Amino acid sequence: MISRQRPKDLLIELTRLSGVNAATLIGVDGFIIESISNNDIDLDALGAVVSTAFGSSQIMGSEMLLGGLQQTIFEYGTGKVLFAACGSEAILALVTNNNAVIGNLRHYMMKIIGQLVRII
Repeated sequence: MISRQRPKDLLIELTRLSGVNAATLIGVDGFIIESISNNDIDLDALGAVVSTAFGSSQIMGSEMLLGGLQQTIFEYGTGKVLFAACGSEAILALVTNNNAVIGNLRHYMMKIIGQLVRII
């Protein structure tokens, strides 16, 4: 029997990276498809806010003739939110603390997105 990896398994991999508090797969409509969190983040609020920010960022790129949004990083006082397109119908979002290494996260996000696109 061939085992098929689930989106949840891939999100678990991301939450094992240093500094990652949550990994969430969000539909472009803002609804959570799958999520793993190591703390009390309001994941429904995250889904709504990320999908709105994603849409606004898409429009900005389009208006400036830069193409589709690939990845965005928001940095705050105690952490970061990273998100990236995951095919045409989903967004992968990570919530981190300040210990997260951005280059490492970006690398793993793109690797995981390639796998998620094939299975969702």
